[in-house]
Amino acid sequence: MIVSMTGYGRASKKVKGMEIIVEMRSVNSKYLEVSSRLPLAFSDKENDVKEIIRQKLSRGKINLNLSIDKNTLSKVNLQLQPQIVKDYFKLLNNIKGILKLKEEIKIEHLLKFSEIFKAEDTEVLKKYWNIAESVLRIALIDLWRMKQKEGKMLEKDILFRINGIEKSLNEISSLSGENLEYSRNRIREKVQNLLTDTSKVEPGRIELELVLLADRLDVTEEIVRAKSHLHYFKKNVKEPEMSGRRLNFLVQEINREINTIASKSNNSEVSQIVVEMKEELEKIKEQLQNVE
Repeated sequence: MIVSMTGYGRASKKVKGMEIIVEMRSVNSKYLEVSSRLPLAFSDKENDVKEIIRQKLSRGKINLNLSIDKNTLSKVNLQLQPQIVKDYFKLLNNIKGILKLKEEIKIEHLLKFSEIFKAEDTEVLKKYWNIAESVLRIALIDLWRMKQKEGKMLEKDILFRINGIEKSLNEISSLSGENLEYSRNRIREKVQNLLTDTSKVEPGRIELELVLLADRLDVTEEIVRAKSHLHYFKKNVKEPEMSGRRLNFLVQEINREINTIASKSNNSEVSQIVVEMKEELEKIKEQLQNVE
């Protein structure tokens, strides 16, 4: 089953006068990378968050933001942390100096940093981790659904190109038989023209050399192997488990067979078809970069 590596998921839940919000974004990455931003009360849950995501996803760069809407914390008493405010103010001043900015640092700049506030009892918020975890899992499902939806669009495009390559191989197979007979007759004529006295050369020997030469020009085996890879490719697209790495491997194998066909062929029509197949294969490789 093709699943896209890009997607967005969101979930929220209101409880005890506050709203827990989880947002997740996924983009392309060779491996699974998880970057999370959590409230101070859940700062020790970073590894738990990564493990929950690993259970569902295998590749992609995941950015997660778990926040508690401060505007609804009417029942939670907050305290300002003066030292942290000073530290952030100093940091912003340093950035201002480095960039030589003239803009004054305002209160709204500091309010961007949630760490300047602290609940009177952080243990109160810690008790809501189970609820926050359930919201995270719902957001992950939402992300997964979007990845599946985009994956279906990718699958449709990739299979269209794969079927096109298969048709091109059938065309090459037909041209190859004609090309072999043509090449064989042409070589026989050249040999007979070069030999002034054909009686000195055994006819059987000429036929053997022609057979060997024809065998070197024959691309039947390469076509059969390429079709086998295409069949396995289409089968794996429908498999329930993640298929990105496997499909990439099969594309490499198909490309190898096409290159061999190109090197063996001395037919202009076949060469043109090979060029078109390689162009389609490159487009498939580009699409697979976004497959989990």
